[in-house]
Amino acid sequence: MPDEPRLRRLLDRADIHDLLARFVHCLDRRDFTGYAALFTEDGTLRLPGSEHRGRAGLAEFVAADLGRYHRTHHMSTNHEVEVDGDTATSRSSMRAVHLRSADDPTDWWSVGGRYEHAYRRVGGTWLIHTVDITPVWIGEGP
Repeated sequence: MPDEPRLRRLLDRADIHDLLARFVHCLDRRDFTGYAALFTEDGTLRLPGSEHRGRAGLAEFVAADLGRYHRTHHMSTNHEVEVDGDTATSRSSMRAVHLRSADDPTDWWSVGGRYEHAYRRVGGTWLIHTVDITPVWIGEGP
């Protein structure tokens, strides 16, 4: 079939879009184990001022960072996905809101910027190999 490579690219892009959705939903559901499972064994998460390498310990690393907030709300939009065989990259806009207290919904801080991901296909499944988070702005509730 002449359109098979194009169809494969579209299916790969759809799988990566689904992976990006799980990436943010796991954070907001506090499913840090599920979040870590989205990464390759040698995956890397780079935040401003800190970095974690490897799937092992990633759940605890993220829980230590985000577990102190009452709730979070992460968004990833405007995805640019490039697939090259069994590797891929994406760049997307991000916004994350962090609610500090259950008692005061105005006590929050937010960050906007971009996510840059690299992926690998492992056993037929797309996994995250690296994530770089680059803040552009930060805001706070009154």
